[in-house]
Amino acid sequence: MKLKPDAQALLAGFLFIAFAGAMLWMNMEHPIGTARRMGPGYMPMLAFWILGGVGVAVMIGGLFSGANAIGRFVWRDMALILAAMIVFGLTVERLGFVASITLCVIIASFAEKVYRPVRVAGLIAFLLALCWFLFIWYLDIRIPVFPWSY
Repeated sequence: MKLKPDAQALLAGFLFIAFAGAMLWMNMEHPIGTARRMGPGYMPMLAFWILGGVGVAVMIGGLFSGANAIGRFVWRDMALILAAMIVFGLTVERLGFVASITLCVIIASFAEKVYRPVRVAGLIAFLLALCWFLFIWYLDIRIPVFPWSY
Protein backbone atom coordinates (compact mmCIF):
# COMPACT_ATOMS: atom_id res chain seq x y z
CA MET A 1 0.00 0.00 0.00
CA LYS A 2 1.13 3.48 -0.79
CA LEU A 3 0.82 6.32 1.69
CA LYS A 4 -1.80 8.82 0.57
CA PRO A 5 -2.63 10.85 3.67
CA ASP A 6 -6.11 12.29 4.08
CA ALA A 7 -5.87 15.54 6.04
CA GLN A 8 -9.45 15.36 7.34
CA ALA A 9 -9.06 11.84 8.70
CA LEU A 10 -5.71 12.64 10.27
CA LEU A 11 -7.11 15.76 11.93
CA ALA A 12 -10.20 13.90 13.15
CA GLY A 13 -8.07 11.08 14.57
CA PHE A 14 -5.77 13.56 16.28
CA LEU A 15 -8.75 15.39 17.81
CA PHE A 16 -10.20 12.09 19.10
CA ILE A 17 -6.88 11.14 20.67
CA ALA A 18 -6.31 14.61 22.14
CA PHE A 19 -9.82 14.78 23.62
CA ALA A 20 -9.54 11.25 25.03
CA GLY A 21 -6.14 12.02 26.55
CA ALA A 22 -7.35 15.25 28.14
CA MET A 23 -10.43 13.58 29.58
CA LEU A 24 -8.42 10.61 30.88
CA TRP A 25 -6.12 13.05 32.64
CA MET A 26 -9.10 14.92 34.15
CA ASN A 27 -10.65 11.59 35.23
CA MET A 28 -7.58 10.60 37.28
CA GLU A 29 -8.99 12.04 40.51
CA HIS A 30 -12.01 9.70 40.44
CA PRO A 31 -11.57 6.22 41.93
CA ILE A 32 -11.60 3.60 39.18
CA GLY A 33 -12.38 0.49 41.22
CA THR A 34 -12.44 -2.93 39.58
CA ALA A 35 -14.61 -4.54 36.93
CA ARG A 36 -16.61 -6.22 39.70
CA ARG A 37 -16.96 -3.11 41.90
CA MET A 38 -16.81 -0.15 39.56
CA GLY A 39 -15.98 3.26 40.92
CA PRO A 40 -17.30 6.54 39.49
CA GLY A 41 -14.28 6.83 37.19
CA TYR A 42 -14.50 3.36 35.63
CA MET A 43 -17.02 3.98 32.81
CA PRO A 44 -15.55 7.34 31.74
CA MET A 45 -12.07 5.76 31.70
CA LEU A 46 -13.33 2.91 29.55
CA ALA A 47 -15.17 5.27 27.17
CA PHE A 48 -12.13 7.52 26.75
CA TRP A 49 -9.82 4.56 26.09
CA ILE A 50 -12.24 3.39 23.41
CA LEU A 51 -12.36 6.92 21.95
CA GLY A 52 -8.56 7.02 21.86
CA GLY A 53 -8.52 3.64 20.09
CA VAL A 54 -11.02 4.92 17.53
CA GLY A 55 -8.78 7.95 17.01
CA VAL A 56 -5.78 5.70 16.34
CA ALA A 57 -7.84 3.62 13.89
CA VAL A 58 -9.06 6.75 12.09
CA MET A 59 -5.52 8.10 11.82
CA ILE A 60 -4.18 4.81 10.46
CA GLY A 61 -7.01 4.66 7.94
CA GLY A 62 -6.36 8.29 7.02
CA LEU A 63 -2.78 7.49 6.06
CA PHE A 64 -3.96 5.37 3.12
CA SER A 65 -7.31 6.83 2.05
CA GLY A 66 -6.20 9.59 -0.33
CA ALA A 67 -5.43 13.26 -0.42
CA ASN A 68 -8.13 15.60 0.81
CA ALA A 69 -7.44 19.19 1.76
CA ILE A 70 -9.09 20.65 4.86
CA GLY A 71 -11.64 23.19 3.72
CA ARG A 72 -13.97 25.70 5.20
CA PHE A 73 -16.84 23.20 5.56
CA VAL A 74 -14.81 20.82 7.68
CA TRP A 75 -14.28 23.51 10.30
CA ARG A 76 -17.96 24.45 10.16
CA ASP A 77 -18.99 20.81 10.55
CA MET A 78 -16.64 20.27 13.49
CA ALA A 79 -17.95 23.44 15.13
CA LEU A 80 -21.55 22.21 14.71
CA ILE A 81 -20.75 18.87 16.31
CA LEU A 82 -18.91 20.56 19.18
CA ALA A 83 -21.87 22.94 19.63
CA ALA A 84 -24.23 19.94 19.76
CA MET A 85 -22.19 18.35 22.55
CA ILE A 86 -22.07 21.62 24.49
CA VAL A 87 -25.84 22.12 24.12
CA PHE A 88 -26.45 18.58 25.39
CA GLY A 89 -24.23 19.14 28.43
CA LEU A 90 -25.88 22.45 29.28
CA THR A 91 -29.49 21.36 28.80
CA VAL A 92 -29.73 17.77 30.03
CA GLU A 93 -30.56 18.75 33.63
CA ARG A 94 -32.89 21.64 32.77
CA LEU A 95 -34.78 20.33 29.74
CA GLY A 96 -34.49 16.63 30.41
CA PHE A 97 -33.09 13.68 28.55
CA VAL A 98 -35.52 13.66 25.60
CA ALA A 99 -35.23 17.34 24.68
CA SER A 100 -31.44 17.38 25.11
CA ILE A 101 -30.83 14.39 22.85
CA THR A 102 -33.26 15.79 20.30
CA LEU A 103 -31.50 19.17 20.24
CA CYS A 104 -28.09 17.53 20.08
CA VAL A 105 -29.00 15.38 17.07
CA ILE A 106 -30.72 18.24 15.22
CA ILE A 107 -27.73 20.56 15.65
CA ALA A 108 -25.21 17.87 14.68
CA SER A 109 -27.28 16.82 11.67
CA PHE A 110 -26.61 20.17 10.00
CA ALA A 111 -23.02 19.00 9.57
CA GLU A 112 -24.22 16.52 6.94
CA LYS A 113 -23.85 17.50 3.32
CA VAL A 114 -27.51 16.69 2.57
CA TYR A 115 -30.01 17.29 5.37
CA ARG A 116 -32.70 14.57 5.43
CA PRO A 117 -35.40 15.21 8.07
CA VAL A 118 -36.76 11.64 7.97
CA ARG A 119 -33.29 10.25 8.63
CA VAL A 120 -32.76 12.72 11.47
CA ALA A 121 -36.10 11.75 13.04
CA GLY A 122 -35.17 8.07 12.80
CA LEU A 123 -31.80 8.75 14.41
CA ILE A 124 -33.46 10.71 17.22
CA ALA A 125 -35.89 7.87 17.89
CA PHE A 126 -33.13 5.26 17.83
CA LEU A 127 -30.82 7.25 20.14
CA LEU A 128 -33.63 8.03 22.57
CA ALA A 129 -34.53 4.34 22.84
CA LEU A 130 -30.90 3.21 23.08
CA CYS A 131 -29.86 5.83 25.63
CA TRP A 132 -32.98 5.31 27.74
CA PHE A 133 -32.40 1.55 27.82
CA LEU A 134 -28.68 1.82 28.50
CA PHE A 135 -28.43 4.71 30.92
CA ILE A 136 -31.79 4.99 32.66
CA TRP A 137 -33.08 1.41 32.72
CA TYR A 138 -29.90 -0.70 32.72
CA LEU A 139 -27.38 1.50 34.57
CA ASP A 140 -30.07 3.26 36.67
CA ILE A 141 -28.57 6.72 36.20
CA ARG A 142 -30.84 9.31 37.78
CA ILE A 143 -31.38 12.03 35.19
CA PRO A 144 -34.73 13.61 34.36
CA VAL A 145 -36.39 12.24 31.22
CA PHE A 146 -38.60 15.31 30.84
CA PRO A 147 -38.30 18.76 32.51
CA TRP A 148 -41.25 18.00 34.77
CA SER A 149 -39.98 14.58 35.90
CA TYR A 150 -37.57 15.64 38.65
